[in-house]
Amino acid sequence: MPKLIKNGEIIDNTYHWHQDVEQEVTSNSIVAAQKWLSEKDTMGNIAGIWLEAGDGIEFLKDLDLSKFDVIGIHFPAFTDGRGFSYARLLRERLNYQGEIRALGSFIPDQLGYLLRVGFNSFQFNEEVDLEKALALHKPFSIAYQGDVSDPRPLFLRR
Repeated sequence: MPKLIKNGEIIDNTYHWHQDVEQEVTSNSIVAAQKWLSEKDTMGNIAGIWLEAGDGIEFLKDLDLSKFDVIGIHFPAFTDGRGFSYARLLRERLNYQGEIRALGSFIPDQLGYLLRVGFNSFQFNEEVDLEKALALHKPFSIAYQGDVSDPRPLFLRR
């Protein structure tokens, strides 16, 4: 079974990220948000949805996101930073409390920053040494700026 990093541990990946629209959808599927929107009445139960880099999150604001165990955000390239914004907006504006999973072409060096904006699981696209990636999971002991877990700047946390 494939592995991923979630909440600071390497665990089995029990959900299946559907990148092919023709794949059969099951209760463990993470399907494209646009596919789910167009077929939600006939699709049945799923584990979650995933956002493409250009999707934005505005279309999610009137939905009950608590029905999703996971919302994935696809990084088509490690240089594409839109996923960082999507995660922070999901946490802060839409108050999503579930799992936010980074999917695709991000790199282990970005894990600390991804954590700060609200991601809590990481499914790499390539064969990444998860043990080495886990070592980069929390590279900084303290940050000057606030983040989604504590929005106060450092001078207010003293």
